[in-house]
Amino acid sequence: MQHGVKRTNLTEEAKKAKLERDRAKIVAYRSSTTKLLDQYHKDVYTLETLDLTTDVLALNPELYTAWNYRREILLKLIPHTLTKKDALEQDLKLVMHHLKRFPKCYWVWNHRSWCLHQLSLTGEANWAYELAIVSRLLEMDSRNYHGWHYRRYVVSNMERESAAAAASPESERKSLLDLAITEYEYTTSKINKNISNFSAWHNRSKLIPQLYLLYTQVVASNSAGGLSATPTSIDSIFRSPYDILMHELELVKTGMYMDAEDTSVWSYLQWLVSDPLFVDSARSATDHHASTYVQILEGQLKTITELNELEKDDHPDGHDNVWCLKSIIFLKGLLLKENGGVDEASEREIRSMLETLVEIDPLRRGRYLDQIKA
Repeated sequence: MQHGVKRTNLTEEAKKAKLERDRAKIVAYRSSTTKLLDQYHKDVYTLETLDLTTDVLALNPELYTAWNYRREILLKLIPHTLTKKDALEQDLKLVMHHLKRFPKCYWVWNHRSWCLHQLSLTGEANWAYELAIVSRLLEMDSRNYHGWHYRRYVVSNMERESAAAAASPESERKSLLDLAITEYEYTTSKINKNISNFSAWHNRSKLIPQLYLLYTQVVASNSAGGLSATPTSIDSIFRSPYDILMHELELVKTGMYMDAEDTSVWSYLQWLVSDPLFVDSARSATDHHASTYVQILEGQLKTITELNELEKDDHPDGHDNVWCLKSIIFLKGLLLKENGGVDEASEREIRSMLETLVEIDPLRRGRYLDQIKA
């Protein structure tokens, strides 16, 4: 099973039938590829060679030379033989056909980006439609990092067009803020559906600093202009980096208790407690904040230690949870730095945990031994 998609087990009869079909395809593929490469080296750019790339890519969309050749042909034929918009929209349909079959093929996604870029040069790219397309594809597999990467590409172009169309700097920032809020809430919905979504967590880490900057700019602009602020869905979260941190830590806590083996949650936690945006804010926490940075770290340490005890109870051999131990070591390291870097008791605890990790996580044994030596 890959990302929740079950593999199909074929019967022996079905395997033989598939093998015969594959043999016929291989013969056709070799013949077409030989012809394509011959035409490519001769710099032949015609409708016939364009159709030839279509045939070859139908058999093997991983052949990036065919995609490169196809782009060269299109650039040669537009606008003399082909109408740009019609030709590129046809290629977008071709790409969609391939994406349904091969949603993790780099070259297919790359060609779609190229087509949209070409259309954008003349203002003909429909970015809102592309956002809807990639949203639909991510519904099929919400952890497809190609889809998430493409989504960021689409959103960045929507931001560019929005900024160009804005009547004033204030309206530009407000438009960009609305778009960023939509993306932030999109990551929330994906994480709520599947906590083990590394791409959604990663996208969130890229969005939050940008979103906070836009939010503070819009608030400041409203205040300076005597305008009434338009309420947003993030007002209670984005008042300060401290408030963002506390909100996100609650989301992480839910994630770690739901699946203590999930890498993405722990990676996001490490980002939260070490990124300067949050660290500097927590260090300068005033009386109206509930906790200082050190207290936040200690609170996380307590939560993860308790979770580790629960994981040990559930483990058939009573082993510690690997990610709990790694995160405890990380937090203790941060606390050591905050407290001056000298605490023999903490250093002994860290060394003991690393020795435990050597035993229960042998694949990373060398890394832990290096940490012990350091």
